[in-house]
Amino acid sequence: MNSLLDSFVISSSVVFWTLGGLLLIFELLGTSGYALWSGLAAIFVGVMAWLFPQLSWSILWLLWAIATLIIAYLWWLWLQSRSRRQQNQFELNQPQSELIGLKTVIVEPIIAGRGRVKINDGSWLANCDQDLPAGTLVEVIAVNGLVLHVQQIA
Repeated sequence: MNSLLDSFVISSSVVFWTLGGLLLIFELLGTSGYALWSGLAAIFVGVMAWLFPQLSWSILWLLWAIATLIIAYLWWLWLQSRSRRQQNQFELNQPQSELIGLKTVIVEPIIAGRGRVKINDGSWLANCDQDLPAGTLVEVIAVNGLVLHVQQIA
């Protein structure tokens, strides 16, 4: 019986191709992502069974399990690096963050750290570490709600 099973699995990599295809179709119907990695691993093992027909069925199943874990781990690493890159760029519903780096002019002098700057057709409250007269060119370095933090451009 064991040699019959070995000859069936070894002689036909179709088992793994079919398993991979079914898992990928199952993944299309769901949203979890778990079947995708197993399906890709099954297709990989199908290729290995085709290239190396002398591999036993137990080795092929072990290879499938290991390939599933490796592919899932590599996907997790890629997601982690992607989320770290996008973490600093994630500014949903914060349009005032686009003001950082903008150069503008003080319209009301900054006295005791508070004043106003002109941006487009409006004026914004501004904080600065030093007192500055009206007409001074400044750059927005941070935004805290509706208050801009500015510094003088040297």
